[in-house]
Amino acid sequence: MAGPQWKKFKSSFCEFIGVLVRQCQYSIIYDEYMMDTVISLLTGLSDSQVRAFRHTSTLAAMKLMTALVNVALNLSINMDNTQRQYETERNKIIGKRANDRLELLLQKRKELQENQDEIENMMNAIFKGVFVHRYRDAIAEIRAICIEEIGIWMKMYSDAFLNDSYLKYVGWTMHDKQGEVRLKCLTALQGLYYNKELNSKLELFTSRFKDRIVSMTLDKEYDVAVQAIKLLTLVLQSSEEVLTAEDCENVYHLVYSAHRPVAIAAGEFLYKKLFSRRDPEEDGILKRRGRQGPNANLVKTLVFFFLESELHEHAAYLVDSMWDCATDLLKDWECMNSLLLEEPLNGEERKISLCFK
Repeated sequence: MAGPQWKKFKSSFCEFIGVLVRQCQYSIIYDEYMMDTVISLLTGLSDSQVRAFRHTSTLAAMKLMTALVNVALNLSINMDNTQRQYETERNKIIGKRANDRLELLLQKRKELQENQDEIENMMNAIFKGVFVHRYRDAIAEIRAICIEEIGIWMKMYSDAFLNDSYLKYVGWTMHDKQGEVRLKCLTALQGLYYNKELNSKLELFTSRFKDRIVSMTLDKEYDVAVQAIKLLTLVLQSSEEVLTAEDCENVYHLVYSAHRPVAIAAGEFLYKKLFSRRDPEEDGILKRRGRQGPNANLVKTLVFFFLESELHEHAAYLVDSMWDCATDLLKDWECMNSLLLEEPLNGEERKISLCFK
């Protein structure tokens, strides 16, 4: 479908599905007819031999699932609140306890649980009937739709979806032959690793698929390589122990990449790993020795990194890769002049050289 009249059709279509579920979430959605009919229709069409039917029905099913996940999350929150209210009322002394209120809270909790069970049945039907088959569809765009939406579910309702039963689909799909699908995997994971509260739930996934993520920094598709480096930067920020020295070195050398976005992403990773942390005690020692501020050690570390890279004709690449994230360091001319004029202390170069090994 081409032309201006169809330009916004996809976004409007997806929005319609979300609005439909929101408007029905308190009544019609539980009538055991409408949702069963819609899910059955979409499941059947998603298995069609006709590509257009398969694509559009999969998109609709995934958006429907996302809307249902939001309903399930709200139900879960309401159930928790109702349970707390019930516990508070029940713990009151007998003379002040409102038995009528206890009955109402019990009834409300029961209704919420029944609704939650129904929503979970709907979600299971969509996941098993559509997602499990279409995430490996022959059409890359259909696979990408599935991975994008599962990333939203895990981020939106982490208590229910952020576990190995769902994460494994993203991990497996990182080996997809199409770059656009691999890219969706990385962006989905970035949304999860960005939230530090979710780190503990990602430990098993990280241990299983870390090597694949590291290898994707050399992906033939530059956009994928950039996002892989950005994902590793988030992994680094969540836990420095996860990435080995070898893992980090595989990213370091990409600061010399001829593709600037890759180099800039690698420069940010390098800065986060080697230059973003400062030791106040060491800064104080430097000042007492008459050196220029806290950047002295960082500048020397950068110089040693460059020398040990043994790419002495590519200094401009290194500086350009870190210019955005380390501007203050790279423009500290006073510190650099001071370091050039002073006499080095015994063994100092060796110490700084070891900082990035």
